[in-house]
Amino acid sequence: MGQSSDQIRQEIDQKRADAGDKIDQLQNQVQGTTEQVRDQVQESVEQVVDQVKGTVDDTVQQVKQSVDFHKQVEERPLVMLGAALLGGFLLGGMTGGSGGGNHQHQTGHASMSSHDQGFMQGSAASGIRTALHKSGLEETISSAAAALMGSVTDQLKDTLDRNFPGFADKMQTAQSKPGSFAEKAHEAQSTS
Repeated sequence: MGQSSDQIRQEIDQKRADAGDKIDQLQNQVQGTTEQVRDQVQESVEQVVDQVKGTVDDTVQQVKQSVDFHKQVEERPLVMLGAALLGGFLLGGMTGGSGGGNHQHQTGHASMSSHDQGFMQGSAASGIRTALHKSGLEETISSAAAALMGSVTDQLKDTLDRNFPGFADKMQTAQSKPGSFAEKAHEAQSTS
């Protein structure tokens, strides 16, 4: 019926050892699961970081290409020429650029200069022009427009020379000869 105290102690020690083994097994399983979860999270984070870096790099390249002036001029020379002309017209309108001439326009019975007509059309443009002049922005805009036109002109010459070999020589000949358009065209043809 009864167990001796030694037997009870052995049983308790055995149960303690079994419990210790089970605790060690559980601890190993928890550590293994934690390491797996940590590795999976780290892999996921690395994938997301790589995807974000790739997207950012692609976006930066697209922005660089879309803002690359030389590439745009090479790919779309006529569009860039049109943009330059439009910019010139806008800047000319803002700064009152009538070419510096004293052109006369007929309005009804009276004759008035383009400057007088511009004043009569509204003083808003005049106010803008005055503000641009006083702030120094007019000179900056004029310089930027001149640089833009110079760049576009150079690109146009390069494009024409690439697409029409010998064009630059004929243009040089036409520019150096006095006379009308027809005379210059005839001279340029005869040099070929």
